[in-house]
Amino acid sequence: MKIEDVDVRDIARHYGTPVYVYSLKTLRAAIAEIKTLAPVVRYAMKAESNRVILQEMKKQGIHIDAVSVLEVQRALRAGFDASEVCFTSDVFFHASDAEYCIENNVYTNCGTLGMLREYGETLKRLGKGSNKVSIRINPGEGSGHSKKTNTGGPYSKHGIWHQSLDEARAIAKEYGLIINGVHIHIGSGGDMEHLKRLTGKLVEFAKQFDDVEVINFGGGLPYQYREGQPEADVSAYKPILEERLAILEKHFGRKIRCEIEPGRRFVAGCGYLLGEVRALNHTLDENGKRLDYVLGNIGFCHLLRPMAYGSYHAIQFVGDKMGPEQDVIVAGPVCESGDVLTQENEEPVPRKLPLPNPGDIMVVGGAGAYGFVMSSNYNTQPLLPEVVVDGSKCILARRRQTLDDILREEDEV
Repeated sequence: MKIEDVDVRDIARHYGTPVYVYSLKTLRAAIAEIKTLAPVVRYAMKAESNRVILQEMKKQGIHIDAVSVLEVQRALRAGFDASEVCFTSDVFFHASDAEYCIENNVYTNCGTLGMLREYGETLKRLGKGSNKVSIRINPGEGSGHSKKTNTGGPYSKHGIWHQSLDEARAIAKEYGLIINGVHIHIGSGGDMEHLKRLTGKLVEFAKQFDDVEVINFGGGLPYQYREGQPEADVSAYKPILEERLAILEKHFGRKIRCEIEPGRRFVAGCGYLLGEVRALNHTLDENGKRLDYVLGNIGFCHLLRPMAYGSYHAIQFVGDKMGPEQDVIVAGPVCESGDVLTQENEEPVPRKLPLPNPGDIMVVGGAGAYGFVMSSNYNTQPLLPEVVVDGSKCILARRRQTLDDILREEDEV
């Protein structure tokens, strides 16, 4: 198996395993597909924030959606201008964050009434800075393949509840703020009909704010993780957005800037996580049926999504003498029973795959979004290297962490 022109076995041999690998060709294709959808396209950088990925976004004219002030600073260090970055959150992580955004002219999108008030209080105290802000609205419904990824509706913490917009206007008036932007994000997994309905809701919310200049329809573009299934055609989203924008511009009698901010759809497909099969194991269930396990060196400290919310990832084995296809449960080395790559609803689910041998390469697909960025040092495992493939070239974009790196903060105390 190759990633672009490079054999995965060569990558594993040179950089070791586990290792994250990203295809620039696939990333560029995704950027080209998405950036035609709206006049301003932002990348939700929380999905994957390696500098090489960010710089490719910058090169292609994509702006940034950041969800922490440190993400803002990371984007600036990667070459973005403050005018190309929007900070979206439900809270300022620290009191100093509001000061940073105001003093550095970072456009801020407030997801709660409390955050909006804190922005106003800080602006008043500083006596300088922009009084223009955006608000994130919870429309009362959302979308996601699990409740943990659904970012709209009554059980989502995100956004100002759509029936509380009068309070948002009152806070803005109290502090002299101008709400010139409205935003919505309902989670990933919606189809075009869902997106059409929710974007229509945002248009109606936007009409309640006389100073609107920016309408941001968020992300949520679907991505197909399962092999053999057709990828959703997101080109159908463009006429929906154009229709929504036309309604708003007619209502206000002026130009409105239309934005979207996908994350997963940009990078999920360009990323792979390469590991190694380390052992085979088996058990017998309560009915005496044999359960075969393939144990690799990829654990949930490296890829959390399957354990966190039962996400599906395509898995391939690469070896010379693999056995016939059979049902196997693919699991990792972490000291937790939940450390299983093939699971659903918090239960192991066998998958029909060729039976590999110890030493064979394991390739986990769809690992570009919320992969490395959600990894940890659990079990004192080092953070993994990240390698970018461009044709026949491999670029080390992040070196493998060492035990000394992990312990440095302790040793310096």
